[in-house]
Amino acid sequence: GLNSPFRFYFFAVLFVALDVLTVFLYPWAVNIKELGLFGLIAVAVFFAILMVGYIYAWLKGALEWK
Repeated sequence: GLNSPFRFYFFAVLFVALDVLTVFLYPWAVNIKELGLFGLIAVAVFFAILMVGYIYAWLKGALEWK
């Protein structure tokens, strides 16, 4: 298993990754009408990549605190 210091580090990195997602989603949400379909596809791909990583970590048990 993972030791405690690494657990804190992992959750900190996960938190930062979700903050980065928020930082990138905000400008998209403000300009959604100007970006059109291309902007929607781009943000969907970006979000999908992050979700694949999150689901992978979840399935590996990395998000369980023991």
